[in-house]
Amino acid sequence: LIQGCWWQSDVARELGVCQSVISRLASRHRTTGRVCERPRSGAPRVTDHNDDQYLRTYALRHRCATATQLQAHLRDVRGTRTPLTPRHRRERLQWAQDHVTWTMKQWSTILIHNLPNLFLI
Repeated sequence: LIQGCWWQSDVARELGVCQSVISRLASRHRTTGRVCERPRSGAPRVTDHNDDQYLRTYALRHRCATATQLQAHLRDVRGTRTPLTPRHRRERLQWAQDHVTWTMKQWSTILIHNLPNLFLI
């Protein structure tokens, strides 16, 4: 759109974004020939899109919450899994090896009542 002689403000309005976003992308395209994000330095992201959205909603509902409280609440909501012990790993591997040749008919006789805790190896 920029190459089609549109003003940055018109492109921004058409795409529903701020004009500064279009300006930044146009500048990046002029310098690098691309608009995709470049690799960054620093630690990798810890939260995903869903975590970010949840934190945003929680922070808006609890405006007095501090960053430490938000972090603790997110940890409580997400929960953490305890690492598998070597014994559990061996038992899971043995179970998988015992059941690798099962047919669909054999699997259909099993009632799985707790799908979130089912992990395939």
